[in-house]
Amino acid sequence: MERNDVEYEFEDLVLDTRQHGVFRGTTRIQLSKLNYDMLLALVRAAPAALSHEALLEQVWPGRVVAVETIAQRIRLVRQALDDDAVRPRYIHGIRGFGYQLLAPVRIKATPLPTATEEQAPVKEALELPAQPSIAVLPFSGQWRAVDDRDLAFGLSQDILTQIARTRTFFVIARGTAMRFADPTLDPVDISRELGVRYVLQGSLEQRDRRLSLHVTLTDGVAGQVVWADHFDRRVDDLFELQEQIVDDIVGTVETEVSLAEQRRALLQPSADLDAWSAYHRGCWHMYHFDPASNKRAEHFFELSSKLDPSGSRAFSGLSFVHWNRAFLEYEEDRDAAVGRAYDFANRSVQLDPRDPLARWALGRAHLLSRDVSASVRELDMASELNPSFAVGRYSLGFALVQDGETQRSANEAAAALRLSPYDPMRWAMLGLHGFSKTLAGDFEQGADLLAEAVNQPHAHYQLLAKAIVSSALAGRDDDARRFLDRVQAERPEYGSDDFLRAFAYRQDDHVALIREAFGSLGH
Repeated sequence: MERNDVEYEFEDLVLDTRQHGVFRGTTRIQLSKLNYDMLLALVRAAPAALSHEALLEQVWPGRVVAVETIAQRIRLVRQALDDDAVRPRYIHGIRGFGYQLLAPVRIKATPLPTATEEQAPVKEALELPAQPSIAVLPFSGQWRAVDDRDLAFGLSQDILTQIARTRTFFVIARGTAMRFADPTLDPVDISRELGVRYVLQGSLEQRDRRLSLHVTLTDGVAGQVVWADHFDRRVDDLFELQEQIVDDIVGTVETEVSLAEQRRALLQPSADLDAWSAYHRGCWHMYHFDPASNKRAEHFFELSSKLDPSGSRAFSGLSFVHWNRAFLEYEEDRDAAVGRAYDFANRSVQLDPRDPLARWALGRAHLLSRDVSASVRELDMASELNPSFAVGRYSLGFALVQDGETQRSANEAAAALRLSPYDPMRWAMLGLHGFSKTLAGDFEQGADLLAEAVNQPHAHYQLLAKAIVSSALAGRDDDARRFLDRVQAERPEYGSDDFLRAFAYRQDDHVALIREAFGSLGH
């Protein structure tokens, strides 16, 4: 029988069976129980290799588990140990057989405890969830009144609730988060204690009808601040102000975490991606808006859907891939692309009817078939499910302007820009705001906003086409011709018919303005 009071030393690591932990120096490496058991089995077998069957028997005794699960666990162990699958220091994979610990193992038996020794309870390190995980801590401050304290706690609770509504995050419950209200606690320690990657903290002060709030989002695993900001607002309507601050913070947190997850996914070898990382790798490529990037996005979304067939978001991503193919005419058979965009969006909704991204994908798909009313209905639902979903708010405005509701469209564009001021889709949000103003008759402001939008990264030719219309109607003929030349370099003979095939504008006076603009340029 194996003793459970042994230290195994290999390379720069120590596996201590009494503490059920792995240490590099004095630092404990985070491993879940299954990952620890996997490494322990390899250490005990060294220098011999263990077959897949032997690992299944030792780590999952009496359970039916797919062999593919071993590879997933090995990837997580390698990630925790900072091991490289191509040039491994610790774990070597033997194709078709199993795995082997490479490093020589030295065994050190520790004295057995006496009956009088007090044994501290051992706490297993919590495994990070696959999806982004966050703890929203109660906001701190120097309270001058009970109302200040209640406002601070209320803000953090509203933020926690709204983040949970996004269905993107694993969120630590309020009761547990309250235990970590002490502002002197290190977010890295809190992250490790709660088994989450992200920790949101804040401090609030209210004085002379002004509210001052400092907020910090920390990646506790990496030990890095992801985002920090200071909100300084005059208090006129406290409830309205509280709602604005909550929307601003949640929208920014969602965007910053999404970008951070995409960057982390880009650093992982493709063979090591799980469903969530593959999805975020796809998102990174999706927003570049060129055929090659669109194809890469499709590859990673398909990989994500295979790794997790029950996950709705990979299918919403696939829907948007085909939406791009139809809207930007990447392929000749536009009807086929429209059909696939609609089918994948429906699949996403069937898997999770309350996922805002699923409703977003279906709303966008309806626009391709020119069913603007159905599109507005779905995108309204997406925004209702997650009011801080910036791209969802933009997309709702994108549908509304085609339905003739220019003022509401402009409001949604402004809300999207406020929620996510550095969004990858900023160019589209600016463009929507500008074109809503143009169709409402404010040609000068519309042209100014479109001129700013087309200079943003990844702006595509359909946005340039809106800039043509806005500039021409504002009497800026030189700008309009310059934008037309850029569009026709990519799409020769592009004119008003091409524009109105892509956009389903329903108001006759809006269609007339668009034709007038192109007509003034001879198109």
